[in-house]
Amino acid sequence: MQPSSDQVNSLNLLLQSLHGPKLTVLAREAQKFSAYINTLAGFRITNAGFSSDQKHLGRVIVDAVLQVGHDYEKQVRPAVQRILGFSQAVTVSGFIELLQGQPLKNLINFSSEGIKEDLLSVAQFFANGKVETYDDLYTWLQLEQNRDALLTANSGLQGKVFTIGEKTADYFRVLVRHWDAVAVDRGIRGLLDGAGIISKYSKKYAYKELRSIVQLAATQHLGCRPVDLDASIYDYYVSQKPATKRRKYKSSNSKFCIYCGQQLPRVAKYCSQCGRSQS
Repeated sequence: MQPSSDQVNSLNLLLQSLHGPKLTVLAREAQKFSAYINTLAGFRITNAGFSSDQKHLGRVIVDAVLQVGHDYEKQVRPAVQRILGFSQAVTVSGFIELLQGQPLKNLINFSSEGIKEDLLSVAQFFANGKVETYDDLYTWLQLEQNRDALLTANSGLQGKVFTIGEKTADYFRVLVRHWDAVAVDRGIRGLLDGAGIISKYSKKYAYKELRSIVQLAATQHLGCRPVDLDASIYDYYVSQKPATKRRKYKSSNSKFCIYCGQQLPRVAKYCSQCGRSQS
């Protein structure tokens, strides 16, 4: 879907305010990035639309919290589908009541009390800010300053295993489908690397500069919304990701991660799937 001229102009004004003269450099990188994407076999731009039943605050919070440190397709997506089945969780207040009234395993098939506390802390943060519905969150996240307010560094919002960094703050905007939303994850970084813009661990560009490169590639060269390009890169990343085989352990010598359920050697101190300490 192509953005309107008003949307593009509004984005350009924001990027100018964020980057000043450096925007010219980022625009050149965006042209390079879009040219590289056009060379990728099997890459196609898809519409990041969604159905009206996904206007569900519980879905947004579960997705945003669990996507940090968990396998999306195997762990996060099933949890998101489960919470969508609870109409009470459509609002922040209903989601909080549900979490306080039922074991987490009954809701999303996770047992970790740390994750439950994280879900509650995010929900309470929104409640304190008078964000009750999906539409409230969509409106609140229109402003860059509110997106920045989500960051743990600014909000102090930090749970047992979850903090909100730059990518996750933008991921909330992706989840409510802001047209210009981009969350710079490993898939995007991998393509930026392939395009010769950054190396894997490069600090040449700050996070928001990388985000702007992708936004400009979408609006100036690929004729799509940034949120569509974000979704398309994720689809491409998943399609290119080689299937991994789980190592099997004898039951007498194994245990399961207390956070994500991954089977581990009994002596493991950290989970090979989510990386969290087992002590």
